[in-house]
Amino acid sequence: EMVEPAFNQMQVQTNIELTFASGVRALLRQDPDIIMIGEIRDLETAEMAVQAALTGHLVLSTLHTNDAPSAITRLMELGIPPYLIRATVLGVMAQRLTRTLCPHCKAPGPVDEQAWQSLTRPWKASMPKQVYHPVGCLECRNTGYYGRAGVYEIMQLSGNLIRQITEQCELDQLRVDAYKDGMKSLRLSGAQKVAAGSTTVEEILRVTPESQR
Repeated sequence: EMVEPAFNQMQVQTNIELTFASGVRALLRQDPDIIMIGEIRDLETAEMAVQAALTGHLVLSTLHTNDAPSAITRLMELGIPPYLIRATVLGVMAQRLTRTLCPHCKAPGPVDEQAWQSLTRPWKASMPKQVYHPVGCLECRNTGYYGRAGVYEIMQLSGNLIRQITEQCELDQLRVDAYKDGMKSLRLSGAQKVAAGSTTVEEILRVTPESQR
């Protein structure tokens, strides 16, 4: 949402019919190497993004989904055929923002083994010897948290995973295959931050999707 002089940028204005799709169409005439679309929210925009990717452009965009595998089914719900998804999508990164513990007042404490297992299931991540808990002070306005950090889930589309993208594609199976292919969940990414003492198990459970519980 910033103006950057190094980029050619265009603001969407629906009142003059300057939509994401028409904007991409105009940008393609300038033959850019990389195109960033703020959001894919309809079929027309998705089709323009796919066409741009098919003609050799690197396309970056966002979709509103719960996790990385859901982006594939979301594109199919918009109307993009599976064969075009297989031909164009290189990878998907899901992200969540989690509150970080206040460095001025956080306090060490014991690990709740059941909560840790809930966070890291089905992986067998070693439990840290200690974690930190929020306390509250003047610096963090007695919340115990100060600032935010991202947790990420990256799904690269390999040969095995690409073959699963069909008309009969099931999200749950796609998610399982992605994990088998090496994808680490949002919760596992969050567990690393808990072990490093930068946030809490409760905070990661709060911001990550129900499907990973």
